[in-house]
Amino acid sequence: MKKVVLMVLFLVGPFLGFGQSLDNLLQSVEQNNPRLIALEKWLEAEEVRARTGIYPENPEVSFSYLFGNPEAIGNQQELGVMQTFRLPWYYLSKSAVQQLTFQQMQALADVERRNVIHSARSAFFRLVMLHQKATILKSRHEDVTLLVELMTEGFEAGEISRPVLDKARIHAIGVQTELQTTLSDINVQTHLLAQLGVGSDIDNMTFEYPKDWVIPEFKQIWANLSENNPNLIIARLDIQQSEEEIRHQRMANLPALTAGYRSEAILDQSLQGFQVGITIPLWQNKNRLRQARLENAWATANYSQKESELITEVYGIYEELHALHSGYQQMKAVLDEEQASIGNLELLRAGHISFTEFLVNADLIWDARSRFLRAENDYFVLLSKLKSLL
Repeated sequence: MKKVVLMVLFLVGPFLGFGQSLDNLLQSVEQNNPRLIALEKWLEAEEVRARTGIYPENPEVSFSYLFGNPEAIGNQQELGVMQTFRLPWYYLSKSAVQQLTFQQMQALADVERRNVIHSARSAFFRLVMLHQKATILKSRHEDVTLLVELMTEGFEAGEISRPVLDKARIHAIGVQTELQTTLSDINVQTHLLAQLGVGSDIDNMTFEYPKDWVIPEFKQIWANLSENNPNLIIARLDIQQSEEEIRHQRMANLPALTAGYRSEAILDQSLQGFQVGITIPLWQNKNRLRQARLENAWATANYSQKESELITEVYGIYEELHALHSGYQQMKAVLDEEQASIGNLELLRAGHISFTEFLVNADLIWDARSRFLRAENDYFVLLSKLKSLL
């Protein structure tokens, strides 16, 4: 149980810290996600399977009643109880192979669990972006509503032409449509989180990015990756399992022993005693041991390949993260200082800027803010993906 709790904390914990809402969301997913619940039941079945078939064969009991012919011979009765068994190391090696198989199932389940957690985090981060976008769009919608009123007043006063009024209305419709689309996307993402297992608490969550998330040093990344990545764990278990399979096949090539009790009754005589036998592995397939050795060589080469592929993938993510972080931080600094959008409507009303300048400035600022929101979201989603690999 302690191991499970530690695994959960590792998966849902931050690099340095999560927001409380995200913590609650991931805990809810861990408890309620249908896929994770199914994985838990599957692992329970696989654990039982790992303890199945690792004991000696069932004893064999036989009884024969033979009618004598001629009758003077009398009838014959035979009773036998036989048990076949191998050396204890055969069963120990078989148990070890099956336990290693179960550990691989656990690692596979861990891969699925990490994917579910990453999906939940990604959906949460997208909701953060959409809520930020909706806030900006609501402010823009208020501005364009005032813009249309201003243009309508100017048109009625004969100060502006009909095409200018139409452009203002089209601009307002575009902002309103984008706001409605964003609100619809929020509903879709909220439904997705609900499907992932998030309860009704989602309505009370604060959607913001974790403030303390940072990109770890690559040495730290590789240390965690080498120790905790489930794909590398599976590859290492393949090597251990193939080594254990070699030992098991060696044990399987040794003779099996049979011992038991036998009694016979005929002609008013009763014979009782013990019976022993040996199964000589003379005709069985000797290639199984050779196959186990070849699989061990494959598992060793496969681990090197997996390690190389993972290093390449993680290094690519690491470099992309730094590029995204640098880009969106620069954009954030510019946008935090940008005050051009504030008072643009008043400048237009006062006649200090033209309507065309107003539209160009508004679209330019909105495009910059949209790119910033996407870059920030991409950064945290990619950081979440890196987290799911460690």
